[in-house]
Amino acid sequence: MAVTSGPAHAGPPPAVRCGDTVTSDLSLSADLHCNGPGLAVKAGDVVLDLNGHSITGSGTGTGISVIEQPRIHVRNGRISNFDRGVLFVGSIDSELVDLSLTDNTGHNVQTAEKSTNFKITDCKVRRGGVEIDTTSGLTVTNSEFSQAGIQFNLTSRSPHISGSTFVDSPIGYWTNTNNGSLTGNTLIRSGVSLREADNLTVSGNTFKQGHVRVLNGSSNTTITGNRFSDGDRAVFVQQALSSANLRIVRNRFTGNQVGVDASDVFVGVENGITISGNTFTDNAVAGILLDSPTAHSPYWVRIERNVLKANGRRSGGRVDSAGRPINDGIHVNVPANSPVEITGNITRGNADYGIEAVPGSVTDGGGNVSHGDPSGCLGVVCT
Repeated sequence: MAVTSGPAHAGPPPAVRCGDTVTSDLSLSADLHCNGPGLAVKAGDVVLDLNGHSITGSGTGTGISVIEQPRIHVRNGRISNFDRGVLFVGSIDSELVDLSLTDNTGHNVQTAEKSTNFKITDCKVRRGGVEIDTTSGLTVTNSEFSQAGIQFNLTSRSPHISGSTFVDSPIGYWTNTNNGSLTGNTLIRSGVSLREADNLTVSGNTFKQGHVRVLNGSSNTTITGNRFSDGDRAVFVQQALSSANLRIVRNRFTGNQVGVDASDVFVGVENGITISGNTFTDNAVAGILLDSPTAHSPYWVRIERNVLKANGRRSGGRVDSAGRPINDGIHVNVPANSPVEITGNITRGNADYGIEAVPGSVTDGGGNVSHGDPSGCLGVVCT
């Protein structure tokens, strides 16, 4: 019997009701409207097919709960208006497929207590967050999120998100959320933030009015092959205490306020930033901004082989911490003999300087080129 709702009796199984326990494969034949919990799956290897139907709550309870059961597959329907839409605790190899999860006031989806290999595929998640706690091997594929961010907490390992769309839906990697990837997604007015999260690769995404923010304790972050447009600070380092090895390579930054803002690099003690092979075009204030009045050697920054065109033309009078206007391709304000190397960059038609650095503050690695920048370069030699 797939559904248990009371004492056993002869004859056909009863119709599914809110609050029932599911112990074998089940396909719904009608919508469910619940004043409390929806369904609880209490056996492994179960397919729960909503069959195009809805399970709707009244703002309390959980739509579908799975506690320490493996290989549970929930698919093809809508879950809405509960406190939690779907809860998986200690489950392995389970998945949500082709579901609409909407307006669940606590969380649309929540996992906890060492769930493993959890998948969200072809789902639409709206107006309610996704919280992933102590979960290894989350995979999100071909899904849509609107006002429904994802928060990774408490040692959630190896989360992989690909081919999905995020609108007004931030993604947060917190507290040992390590070895993740964010690949081939579209993020609109949606940011990615890292705190105490290592080995994250952000690659091949399109950010529109979005950003990547690196906070403290996040090491070995690679941001590569993305397109950032129309944002504020597209990539920025903010109080990155004890972070290390941030690589920003081969991205395109167009029409942002600032493409890469690493102004907290020395104040926050980020040990090692490489900004290499990127293209910065028409960013209003600057392509690359490094404004750190305090240095903590031997932490280093390398700015190399970037192309910077037509940046700084709408800077709005912005100035750095020393009062100098910021309206350049690369603008660097750091103390003397800081561990910043500027090498092999090409600048063209920026509003003021192609490269502006306080003389004596950076290492000139050579090979920098300026074309049509009114003030040429300062602090490094440009041909």
